[in-house]
Amino acid sequence: MSNKFNTGDKVRKVGGTYQADGVIVGIAVTTRGDVRYVFEFIDYPGMLHIFNEGQLQHRQVLDGTFPTHG
Repeated sequence: MSNKFNTGDKVRKVGGTYQADGVIVGIAVTTRGDVRYVFEFIDYPGMLHIFNEGQLQHRQVLDGTFPTHG
């Protein structure tokens, strides 16, 4: 299975009521087989949220940087 994001990727949370920059620190799969990404906020180190791929974009899409793969 190929994931859209990998651990260490620099991403941005998009859509919804807020946007934020962060790093993917983990990948999980639900009991239904849906992939979720554990996102650590850049501005709040240690604060984690779990998002689906539709809520995230690689930073390269936004600012020309390239994702890193851990």
